Amino acid sequence: MEKIIFCFLTATLFALALGADERCSNVYRPDDECDTNEPRLGDIFHFNSNTQKCYAGDYCESTDKSKYFSSLQECKTKCDVKETGEEVGSGGGLDDDLDME
Repeated sequence: MEKIIFCFLTATLFALALGADERCSNVYRPDDECDTNEPRLGDIFHFNSNTQKCYAGDYCESTDKSKYFSSLQECKTKCDVKETGEEVGSGGGLDDDLDME
């Protein structure tokens, strides 16, 4: 019986892991922001797991856009954000999330 429960829990966790969007667990760090001399090309959006909110940030040529969302709505939907209202600022960094990935 214990093996059946263990297998069920393992399968459930595996299914949850496959369904989760990696971008929801990505940590936005201060060094992800554009340098002062780099032109801003547009906005990216990222999720902060501590605040459970999505935040906007600039992207430039050196930014790996695949780690972020292209719209605020996509971020909120994929990361299951319950609150309403647009967030401003970076909302991230080492002060907010000490996870050193």
